[in-house]
Amino acid sequence: MAPKLRVLISTSAAYPPATECTVNSATPIPFTTPSFRGDVSVWIKDFTGDNKGGDGHEYFDQRPGMTYGIVVRGTFLDTMDMDEVMFGNVFEKPIRNSLPWGTAVGVKFIHYVEPTIELDLYTEKPFALSPALASMNYVSFSRDAQRSSPGLVKEDSLTMLKELYTGESPPPDVDASGEKAARRKWLHVKEHRTGVKVDKDLHVGMEFCNGYLDFNTLSVTIPPPFYLSVPLLKYWDGQPVIYVCRKRNKDPVSKEGMLWSVAFEIVDEDAKKKLEDRDGKAVGRTDAKSPDGLADVADRKGHEDLSDDVD
Repeated sequence: MAPKLRVLISTSAAYPPATECTVNSATPIPFTTPSFRGDVSVWIKDFTGDNKGGDGHEYFDQRPGMTYGIVVRGTFLDTMDMDEVMFGNVFEKPIRNSLPWGTAVGVKFIHYVEPTIELDLYTEKPFALSPALASMNYVSFSRDAQRSSPGLVKEDSLTMLKELYTGESPPPDVDASGEKAARRKWLHVKEHRTGVKVDKDLHVGMEFCNGYLDFNTLSVTIPPPFYLSVPLLKYWDGQPVIYVCRKRNKDPVSKEGMLWSVAFEIVDEDAKKKLEDRDGKAVGRTDAKSPDGLADVADRKGHEDLSDDVD
């Protein structure tokens, strides 16, 4: 049986995330932090938690093979270049003593799929962060907020990158089917990222998703050529998995510079009991709150707009 999960998001404070999020709802939740204004949707396949807005078919029918997704749209309230905007995981406590067998293989896989990643899993506050707009699965840019409808992010990045870039090696001309790969490859070069500024007039859509982590079995499976499957619950140390978007900082886990954050935490009593039997203790937000109107968010209209913004 899948362990019960809870998802928390940032609303007014960028970090730590402290507001419960309705999962699998086609109506995104608006939020404003000191450095970002936008909305967020979180999707989990086979979600068994209490705060459930649906089965997620609107999302997963369009993202076959994916097991979860985070969709954020909005504007950065400070002007930054694209090398300053980072995305990934942070932890408040050490994880070095609970890392599973095969971690070295996992790290090689991470570098294989995301060569720009910066990580330290053995420090007191571990992190794994990449330039956000290079590592996101899908990215869109627009000067018109009305172009973005709720749901998935349709890749629409290269035209605006060409307009914003101030260097001598602009993004290539490719057809729509190759735009995502071209954007990621081009932004893997630091000089390209530093040559593009984002500001409050640029509306950005960001979607992160993958099919490696299965919330139904709480396991991660790394595909060929690495061949590795890890039962994560066996190694769980009680901490939530926190995704952050932040400004580049000497201290990656510092609250200063955080833009927004999303946490996945286990609230399953059986899982907590097993952890306590191993002399551990769950770490979570006991003061999590719900935004106004969150209880009926799944009943609001918005499903009809979803199909307009898919690949």
